[in-house]
Amino acid sequence: MRLFSPSEFIIKALAAFKRFPVTLIWVILFTLLLIVLAERDIDDIFETYNNISLTAILGVSWLIGTQFYIEQFKRKGLWWIKVIIILLLVAFYFTLPDYDLHNNNETPYVRWFVLLIVGHLALLFAPFITVWHPKAYWNYLADMLMAIARSALFSGVFYLGIVLALLAIEYLFDVKINGRRYFQLFLLCLGIINTWVYLSDFPKEIQHNIHLHFHKAIEVFVKFILIPLAALYITILYAYALKICIQWELPKGWVSYLIIALAGLLFIIQFIIHPLKATHTSRVFKNFQPLAYWLLLPLLILFYAAIYKRVSDYGITEPRYFLILIAVFITGAALYLLFSRKQQLRFLPMALAIMGLLSTFGFWGAFSVSKRSQMDEFEKIYTAFAKAENKENSDPESNRRFSSITRYLVEHDAAEDLKPIIGYNPVEKHTDVATWKLSNYILKDLGYKMTASDIEKKRIHFNNASSTAYNIRGYDWKQDFYFNLNGQSEYIEEGFSMMLNGKEILITTQDSTALTIPTQAFIKQLEGEDISKPINAREKLTLRKTNDLVDVKIIFNSINLKVDVDDQRVINYASGSVLLKVKK
Repeated sequence: MRLFSPSEFIIKALAAFKRFPVTLIWVILFTLLLIVLAERDIDDIFETYNNISLTAILGVSWLIGTQFYIEQFKRKGLWWIKVIIILLLVAFYFTLPDYDLHNNNETPYVRWFVLLIVGHLALLFAPFITVWHPKAYWNYLADMLMAIARSALFSGVFYLGIVLALLAIEYLFDVKINGRRYFQLFLLCLGIINTWVYLSDFPKEIQHNIHLHFHKAIEVFVKFILIPLAALYITILYAYALKICIQWELPKGWVSYLIIALAGLLFIIQFIIHPLKATHTSRVFKNFQPLAYWLLLPLLILFYAAIYKRVSDYGITEPRYFLILIAVFITGAALYLLFSRKQQLRFLPMALAIMGLLSTFGFWGAFSVSKRSQMDEFEKIYTAFAKAENKENSDPESNRRFSSITRYLVEHDAAEDLKPIIGYNPVEKHTDVATWKLSNYILKDLGYKMTASDIEKKRIHFNNASSTAYNIRGYDWKQDFYFNLNGQSEYIEEGFSMMLNGKEILITTQDSTALTIPTQAFIKQLEGEDISKPINAREKLTLRKTNDLVDVKIIFNSINLKVDVDDQRVINYASGSVLLKVKK
């Protein structure tokens, strides 16, 4: 049995750095930067410096994939490809918006997530873009899976071990350790250690590793777990197809996710057994294909019917666009595996990555198509409202859809595009109106009476309109918070917690001394405000309470009130900042 060798560990670490210098430098620099930022304020990583965090995460898989791609070529001097990738990452950083708590436009973050998925998909084919060998590809995927498991084990055990050691020092020796240290240690383990271990054991001659290592455990896992599970999914879906044929109804949207899960499972099985399905003695392996894909094809009719139902009723949005994209990919992949003789599996992740990449930009992309579709839906409903003779009341369902579409378009910066339809920009005309109420004002401009719904009568929402900085002199801590009526605690600083129970806010100090802040008088004051306009006086959204131990000031950015079972108005959820001072 070979024991752990420190020298071997160092040699592998240096070899990984020599092979992936740009990736590891990228990871080290950004991890250290985030650790430094966490020392100032952990929330800054997810708010003020959120764009740096997102760009750092995005760059890892793209730079690893670039190195794998370059290694296919014998000639040197392809370093410029990495430079291009880094420049593209920098350009992407500048496309991200500044952090704004009230900005609900998710487009940049959806684009980031799709690019992150594309980067990880690229790892599944990057070393095999120009060369192909099924056994070498199988070994590469197996090595990748082992590298993921190994890096997770190493970094996870290291993190837990150090955390337990710090906790032991803290509680056994009464040494106070700042809570930030645990988060900084997590960044170190996830960023540097996890990535370095992941890259340390990849064989360099990936395309020439054609000696297949198919363990008996993998065969057992596929035969007795994965394939029976796929059979169960197929049985459930065919039973559901029979049910909707008998009842003659369109399928529910949820069936789409089960079909996606089934297709994903079939593709995983295909990747596992592909190199030896022709020579393996198991009948299950030999008959898996094409039977599984012939059974999948009729189920895709359910998939497309469920998508059609949602799109015809509500138009295309980004989630539905990506659902259509996945449906097209599954159909193409199934047909390819049925009718292609060569069956080069690298084309599956390659096709999905290209489709994902193309969906992030252009007039054909998810965001442009969704915006045009929702503009069409808006115009249809608005025209129907405008032509209606009875403007005393509007149809509740149409009103709800109109409100949802209006909010979507405004949050996706398409308010200006509404001018040709309604004749003005609703955001510019109704400057003090909350986004979720704009549709009511558009209907009011058409001559409809503006009546509050039952929900609006029971719930009131306020926003703080003041954007100026406020003075924190005289306080020890400032921390942003978000809490809700479910009793969620927000830990403000070591030894302090903050909890909402509807009618009061509870501040707990280090020595378990509680400070209770009643909210009923505060709520009474807010009930007299105009709910359609943000509150301009910050004092109206500020609570302050003090006792012998602490002085607390709570400044709300937004606050939502609702009526409880006792018919009293209470805080439902709120966000803002809290200032704390410990009295000596």
